[in-house]
Amino acid sequence: MTPAAFEAKYVIRYRHLLRFRKPRGAQCHFLQDGGCGIHSVKPAQCRLYPFWPELVENRTAWIREKHECPGIGKGDLVQIGTACEVASEMKRAYPSMYPPPASPK
Repeated sequence: MTPAAFEAKYVIRYRHLLRFRKPRGAQCHFLQDGGCGIHSVKPAQCRLYPFWPELVENRTAWIREKHECPGIGKGDLVQIGTACEVASEMKRAYPSMYPPPASPK
């Protein structure tokens, strides 16, 4: 499959941001038998999930996401400091999506 065909089928473009399309009735085209089918090349949005800034920095959003993500609350405990470090990597990977806060006047 060519890169253009892949993008047409699996990617949605928002200004300066590329994201995977979400298929109907599933979380991801590449989630197979509970695992990632493209694990070795998965993009930052997948590699860093669920430690996205909008989830880590908002307790209500985190609790809501727990109902969507079967991995939240399972396995080893991740300290909040570590989760925030991972979330900051998401901010670096997608700066147009996470602009720095405006400085007070």
